[in-house]
Amino acid sequence: MSRTAWGTRVLWATGIVTAAAIAAGVWVIDSPSQQRLKRLDDARVSHLRTLEIAATNYWRENDALPPNILALVAQPGMILTYKDPAGGPDYRYRTLDASHYELCAQFDTSTADGPQRASEWAHPAGNHCFRRSVSARDSE
Repeated sequence: MSRTAWGTRVLWATGIVTAAAIAAGVWVIDSPSQQRLKRLDDARVSHLRTLEIAATNYWRENDALPPNILALVAQPGMILTYKDPAGGPDYRYRTLDASHYELCAQFDTSTADGPQRASEWAHPAGNHCFRRSVSARDSE
């Protein structure tokens, strides 16, 4: 085999391996748009966690759950948002009874296959509500 033919084969093999590696990387790693959607969902969960803490604090101070989300976010000393980071539907809060409430958001992705699948904040794509509660132990 001539030196030129061997060099051409090596060049082709290198190109094929490189293309396969890039294709595998794109397949394994989410696209930039999918990564953006996951980051937005992470921000939504972070906001809902903060709202959960605020609901517990409100309950400790008032011995009752807040009547609505505006009362929840209006607490002094807390910076809270009920606005979706991508301009989607606002987060929703609903009192179910004296010690239970729901926090709801519209999610772009599902956590079913990700690291949060067993988390208390696991969610499907679409509208999802998390049922939460406060109790006497929360006042300690």
